[in-house]
Amino acid sequence: MKNLRLDAACAGSFEQFLADGCDETTLQNAIGNASIMYHGMFYEPFLNIEDTSVDVSDEELYRWICWCIFYGKSKKEYPLANQ
Repeated sequence: MKNLRLDAACAGSFEQFLADGCDETTLQNAIGNASIMYHGMFYEPFLNIEDTSVDVSDEELYRWICWCIFYGKSKKEYPLANQ
């Protein structure tokens, strides 16, 4: 996941973007990289460490952050954000 913005522009689909992002890295590293890119795009952290209201698996968290990057939308616009 060298440059997520470039990867998002080159990926044919969101599913391809997700698959490309996890190559040769652990899920935790991929989440960290995606979080950094999210912060760079939206000028705010994806998660507030003191907010305990978010309860999702690592896989869903990665999917959520990547969805935001791929579509250029904030975390509040994610279709499953209120669930």
